[in-house]
Amino acid sequence: MIDSLFKTLQQLNREHLHLIWQRARKNELHELTEEERRLAAVMLAHSEEYFNQFEFADLLVDHDFDPEKEVNPFFHIVLHAIAEKQVEDRNPIEAFQFYNAMLKKKCSRHEAIHLIMAILIYLLLPVLQRKGKFKLDTYRQLLRNYKWQKPEKIASLLEKEPHLVAEEPGDPKTARIFDELRSATEEREFQSLAEAQSFANAFMNAKNREPLDNFLGLSPEQMQRLLYRPQADVTDIVTLNKNLSQEDLNDIPVVKEVVYFLKRLAELQPLQATVKGNLPRAFAQEMHDKFPGHHEFPHRIMSENEDWKLMSLRYILDTCGWVKKQNQKFSPTRSGQKLVGDGFGSNDFYHLLDTYMRKFNWASRDRYPELSIIQQAALFSCYILHLKAKAYTHTDDLSRYFIHAFPAAADTVPGSPFATPEKTVQGAFSVRFIERFSEYFGLLEVRREKKGLGQVDCYIKITPLFEKIFQWQLSPPGNPGSTVR
Repeated sequence: MIDSLFKTLQQLNREHLHLIWQRARKNELHELTEEERRLAAVMLAHSEEYFNQFEFADLLVDHDFDPEKEVNPFFHIVLHAIAEKQVEDRNPIEAFQFYNAMLKKKCSRHEAIHLIMAILIYLLLPVLQRKGKFKLDTYRQLLRNYKWQKPEKIASLLEKEPHLVAEEPGDPKTARIFDELRSATEEREFQSLAEAQSFANAFMNAKNREPLDNFLGLSPEQMQRLLYRPQADVTDIVTLNKNLSQEDLNDIPVVKEVVYFLKRLAELQPLQATVKGNLPRAFAQEMHDKFPGHHEFPHRIMSENEDWKLMSLRYILDTCGWVKKQNQKFSPTRSGQKLVGDGFGSNDFYHLLDTYMRKFNWASRDRYPELSIIQQAALFSCYILHLKAKAYTHTDDLSRYFIHAFPAAADTVPGSPFATPEKTVQGAFSVRFIERFSEYFGLLEVRREKKGLGQVDCYIKITPLFEKIFQWQLSPPGNPGSTVR
């Protein structure tokens, strides 16, 4: 049954592609669905190579392409569209990262997509030939590994991966899902490609909505939105209370710095920038002394460049639209002046929060690897705090939940004799998310205990402000039916 289903889908696919090709040639794209338009664009981009095959696709329904002697243009087109969609959707994220890495190595968009396809097809062929299991984890690992390689070497490197051809158990959960899909299709007869696609889409959508332990009860679909969609698109998961009082805001460390900076700038404006365009030394020293980066290790600075926290603050204020530099002189903008006069309010806080989370590069203040997932997954990490930090909890324990959700993060960390990849991720998570975001924005209380030799244990718990800001619309894992605040 499964063999006949694959054959039917193959035939329908060629007939369907022929119809798409005809519409594309006549420029009737408006009559196609989004997926069909994607296929049409790919076909047009390959028209010089496969014109005859596309033109007579309806006559090639029964033709079996010999992979040893000829390219299957229909399989190539579908695979090309799949690779493009992976990059566009950033799913898996490694495809998007690999694509950008190839662009930086002077590949064209078309060439970069074809390199993704080369990796994808190398894993797909054994599946198609033996009806085996697609190794998603291996695919993601290869994308991570090969993004550092020269484009012209990738094909030869793939040929040296004999373990990919051997039968492996693969990822149990991925294998189980594909086995379930195959079992479900065996019980059905499909009358059209659209019907088969609709069934498969509905099946996978249902799987994507199943909660996962790795995600602390969130589903892959929910996690995808938390990572890639604006806050307005995740209100079924969490909403933000916009009615914060002045008392709620007064003691937040970052708010204190913002208000002090703007008030002093308003009093001293215009401030003449240094030759290098930095804040004048006296102002930078005043800010540094008032808000030192490390209370236990005070030191004087000679310029703004010696205080990364101050440099970041100025960038954030500029991005918020509260500070400007014109003709080498610093002054508050009209919005900055209004903030000084009216006081720092709830709307200002959320504008600052959004700017810090979405427009400021967290990795710019430390020497850890890029690990952009730490900033990208900030809302999920807040969910970790919500579930696991109501009482004092060690930061290492919290970072393990993060690594459990994103184990691939450690794979991007280069080897070091001083720390394992997991320890490096833990350190970056603690510095960027715990200290420089959550504590900085008043979301956490931190208790630091010295261990000697410069080592400190950090225990944290969420503040009343955290619970006031984040209003979670989810039932806690294992307790369905109740809304969590």
